Amino acid sequence: MRYHQLLLLCLFLHFTAFAGGVKGTVKNAQGEILPFASILIKESSKGTMANEAGQYELSLEKGLHTLVFQYLGHKPLEKIVSIDETVQRLDVVLQEQTVTLNEVRFSAKSEDPAYTIMRKTISMARFKVLELSTYTARTYLKGTAQVKEVSSLMKMMAGKKIEKELGLKIGQVYVMESINDILFKQPSSVSEKVVSARNNLPKQLESQGSRFITASRVNFYNSKIFGDVISPLSPSALAYYRFKFEGEFVENGRTIDRIRVIPKARGENVFEGIINIIEDSWYIHSLDLKFAGDGYANGIKTIYAPFKEVWLPVSYTFHSDFDSFGFKGFFNYATTVRSYNVTVNEKYHQSPVVIDEKIDKAEAKVVKKEKVDAQTVLNQKQLTRKQLEKFLKKTEKADKKERKEQGEATDVVRAYSIEVDSLYKKRSDNFWNEERQIPLTELETKGYQQADSLEKVNEVAFKKDSIRNLPVFKLSNILTGKTYNYGKRDNLYNFYPRSLTYTSPISQVGLLDFVNTVDGYFVQAGLNYDTREKLTKRTSLYGTLRYAIGRKTLNWKLGYYYLKNYHSFEVSGGRFIQQFNENKPISTFANTLYTLLGEENYAKFYEKQYLNFQYKQRWSSHFTSVISMEYAERNALENTSTLRPWIDTKDKEFSSNTPQNVEMTTNNWVNPQNFVLDASVSIRPFAKTSVFNGRNYVINKGNPTLTISSSNGFSDANFNRLEASYEQLFEITKVGTFHVQATYGDYLKAPVYFSDFRHFNGNQTILRSFRFDAFRNLEYYLHSTRGNYLECFLSNDFDKFLLTQSNVLRLYGLKESIFMNVLSLPKQSFNYLEVGYGILGIGKLFGAEVVSSFVGGKYSATALRIKFNR
Repeated sequence: MRYHQLLLLCLFLHFTAFAGGVKGTVKNAQGEILPFASILIKESSKGTMANEAGQYELSLEKGLHTLVFQYLGHKPLEKIVSIDETVQRLDVVLQEQTVTLNEVRFSAKSEDPAYTIMRKTISMARFKVLELSTYTARTYLKGTAQVKEVSSLMKMMAGKKIEKELGLKIGQVYVMESINDILFKQPSSVSEKVVSARNNLPKQLESQGSRFITASRVNFYNSKIFGDVISPLSPSALAYYRFKFEGEFVENGRTIDRIRVIPKARGENVFEGIINIIEDSWYIHSLDLKFAGDGYANGIKTIYAPFKEVWLPVSYTFHSDFDSFGFKGFFNYATTVRSYNVTVNEKYHQSPVVIDEKIDKAEAKVVKKEKVDAQTVLNQKQLTRKQLEKFLKKTEKADKKERKEQGEATDVVRAYSIEVDSLYKKRSDNFWNEERQIPLTELETKGYQQADSLEKVNEVAFKKDSIRNLPVFKLSNILTGKTYNYGKRDNLYNFYPRSLTYTSPISQVGLLDFVNTVDGYFVQAGLNYDTREKLTKRTSLYGTLRYAIGRKTLNWKLGYYYLKNYHSFEVSGGRFIQQFNENKPISTFANTLYTLLGEENYAKFYEKQYLNFQYKQRWSSHFTSVISMEYAERNALENTSTLRPWIDTKDKEFSSNTPQNVEMTTNNWVNPQNFVLDASVSIRPFAKTSVFNGRNYVINKGNPTLTISSSNGFSDANFNRLEASYEQLFEITKVGTFHVQATYGDYLKAPVYFSDFRHFNGNQTILRSFRFDAFRNLEYYLHSTRGNYLECFLSNDFDKFLLTQSNVLRLYGLKESIFMNVLSLPKQSFNYLEVGYGILGIGKLFGAEVVSSFVGGKYSATALRIKFNR
């Protein structure tokens, strides 16, 4: 009896302890709602955020609580509430923050004081990244999106597909919510667990991976945000931004400096807006920044709060208005973080008196003579920005050495793992009422209700995601093609364990892959059977049948691909045609257009019966090796006599399928029988590693890649070729991205047959190749060689150049570049140079280039090239 009484008492205490709470609306003095205002419980690390309508709701234990209401540009307001078993209403009004200008700062210095504030903050930014050894937190995430309008053209082109294939209903508000737990460990490890998730997305979108959202890992103390957007706290920020001091205000005894961030040149990679900095400790207090680009305008608001004297983000909102490719709408993303539990690294958790050498020259002259060590920083003495930088380098180097001695990987720049709780879709309404930190708006609630109604109406149309329900074959699939998925879809990676894909002949017609001058018209179909296990294992069994109507020949190929961890192998064989240059310098799309409309057949083919084996191993982030072996019997091909172009030009006919070449003096075009062994090793000496769910990925952006390769032929006409290449991207501040690739090679034993020559990626069409290592105006095979060669490709994509001096054109998405390509062939005494200027983003779909070519230092030609955006 006592046991049951005790149990009832415990249950009573449990439920009554959380029986009450508070809810209300947050407005300003003018009565305007303050969307996404932050509400913190002062006695703990918990809190919530108001929704778009300024409404908030917070469950609390019985007793007294101090609530702190915050909103950017407004004074924080503290309210003490006494909570019983009821939900109380508390509407609050926040007053605008009074900002005062400190005239002393302006009178004593000729430079705007914002610059010295930002220089000091930038010098301390790396400390803010390193000062937390670990932290855990629970986050509530909400994403809301709506497609408001679709253009008439888009409706005409894909109106039915939008609803049928995506399930997307125009005007419907879609909501995704997620409760995630976060664990961070230095130097770069983040583990995230999806505890629960809800959404009202259509099944079609869910099937493509939209099941839950993850916590934002945006950190403005890092150099770049969202990939390539320059942070105002980046070491290179002063090259991209102007700063203006707009005043200061006092909050809880701290002086907060308000700084306006102004881009020197507006573009996709810079912010503008307000950032508030805490004087002397140089933490971010809050920020309100915007950035825009081609078809979108984004805004970010973040409020920070102290935990063990470390200021961390407690509320983060991201708003995006988009108008692109016929779709107009918005996307909102909001995060509130609660239950922070932090462990501080005292070595970096410091607030020294930072001296700006540019302003305080006398103090800097005295201080810079002093020796700087950890104790100096711990004692919070005066330090110049250069001394801080030197201390950081020395300390991080020592930390790296220590981790290496302990057996930790020191080249990992970030490690992220995510798991999904098995009950993530089964949490009760009570759980969500307790954990949901941002109340749903009326629109969002209506969106859930509409989705529930639609799901019931269409319930029969959707089949359960189960191995018991196999995909249904339809007769129409023979013409249209189809992917059949089997097994239960992985909740985390969103793939099926097995899939069968049939590619129909009609799909090839859409890709303009149905004709050439040796096959005439042809029909082609393919079948792929793929299996997948997490990120570590994949297999693919594939086959293609192709019937050449002009040659009355059936070609085929089969293959098997296997990948596990960091090695893979592939076995393939068959009887098929291929271009002499296996890089396919002219695409099937371009070749079809020129063949049928221009009576030009630039692609040259031969047929081979072959068996090929390739093995690839990534030994580390620094080394990758590839070895391949192929036995092939090759046959020369001639043009079919039955093909006629759609536009028949008088006194013009297709050229021979035999390429023209300055070195060929015989008819040895195709090696009839050959065994070829190729081997290569790629070296990335400065590469880093990124880890996702235990799998390593190479990060080598901005670092060189060196590749050494060898190609060896064993037959009656042996050959041996050695080649070395170098490639690197350079990001040049305020200039853009410079890309260089250089290759040198030579034959130790020259080939006899043209099919074994070294071919170059030329171009004779108006359509430019997507490949970087492709010439714009070089004949495809005229200068293929069996001698030594040097080719070099250089390009610079500008942040701002000629036309992009205009903010309007730059924000529209226009990009400019200049390039230079070089080919030197001593055996042919041929020195080729082409230089050009390009624009990308015309009509948001394609670009244009003007290129001039020079042979032997003399002008040769000028050509126009068109390039489509990928």
